[in-house]
Amino acid sequence: MQPTLDDLRTVPHDDVLAEAQKRTGRVLDPASGHYSSFNGSAGFETEAGTWLRLAWCRPERLSSAAWIGIEASVAVHGVPRPEWFAGSQWHDPARGVVWRADEMSLAASPSISPTGSIDRDPELPPTWWAELRDALVVLAGHSTERVCLSQDHLAGRIREVYGDQVDTTVTEWACAHGDIGWANLTGPELTVLDWESWGMAPVGYDAACLWSASLPVPALASRVLAEFADVLGTRAGRLARLMLCANVERVHRRTGKTTPLTGLAQAAATDLLESLT
Repeated sequence: MQPTLDDLRTVPHDDVLAEAQKRTGRVLDPASGHYSSFNGSAGFETEAGTWLRLAWCRPERLSSAAWIGIEASVAVHGVPRPEWFAGSQWHDPARGVVWRADEMSLAASPSISPTGSIDRDPELPPTWWAELRDALVVLAGHSTERVCLSQDHLAGRIREVYGDQVDTTVTEWACAHGDIGWANLTGPELTVLDWESWGMAPVGYDAACLWSASLPVPALASRVLAEFADVLGTRAGRLARLMLCANVERVHRRTGKTTPLTGLAQAAATDLLESLT
């Protein structure tokens, strides 16, 4: 594995953990550490029974909206999410990044898939699905000036991969989490994790993200379509799904590599393009 800050396990970072502990006054449990392999974040249980999340960003790429998403989520009520307590930020000139450490409540259940990928049905009870539906309905009704997915981004991604086959204009918008997948949902007790990117998006975007993440397990993807048919069946929901298929195909074309999602997203895109024209 090539050493990179995108996976902190591959590079020395004891000094960063020491700084996070000093700034928050919490003692981290190294054995509880969970590391992302692609976005440079990490999380640890603390001696106080809380969770400390560590993340970094290059100064030139700092997005004010995403950078304050976690603390801004305190405005969201009626959705099971970690309670944010406090955060600290500092500049690391040696690595050329800005770090942030956020302390929040510890979820009662583990992530359904720590890696985000899934190869079998997690067999969640009907009550879990009902709670997730209710949570996303409540979130969709939240008023915010934050933007999760813009019209320009959606249209650009679809045109890049599929050309001008469909009208990409979205007329229905709602507040969304922006990264609903199996890594950010816990079970059997539901908590919605990682609130960096929440904001306005096409109606059905959150359900579309979960559908996309579920494609490797056809029965699970069908379950998502059935549970969220009211929003995924809208034009906005279908455009959101098409954009997510475009993201998969874009990676395939750029790298030449096939993933478990590639063929499934291509097949889904064919059906979506037909339904949208």
